[in-house]
Amino acid sequence: MKPNIIPRFAAGAAILAVGLFKGCGLAAQPAASQSTPAPTSAAAPAAAMGTAPPPGPALDLITAHCAACHETSIVFGQRKSADDWASTVQLMVDRGAELKPEEADTVVDYLTRNFPAAPH
Repeated sequence: MKPNIIPRFAAGAAILAVGLFKGCGLAAQPAASQSTPAPTSAAAPAAAMGTAPPPGPALDLITAHCAACHETSIVFGQRKSADDWASTVQLMVDRGAELKPEEADTVVDYLTRNFPAAPH
């Protein structure tokens, strides 16, 4: 009698998916290993200045929580409106980014100020 491998495959795939999702934080690099960003004027978006993102609590949050699953260049390479940044950050929280609501607000404000949507 041939064993039914579909339930075993499904169970194995589910365990793998949960392990990858939960283990995402294991890939995070400590903030100390990141290069120190060059300071920029608060009045000018970092994107327009062509420099590294400005330092601060929001950058620390992005480095600690977003970089757990993907490169920060993915974040800093985008330009979005405040509403779009809020939607993106909420989507990442829904997918497992461990940000408290006030931390998410800090990140959204930072991204909106430093990586705004291009003017039309």
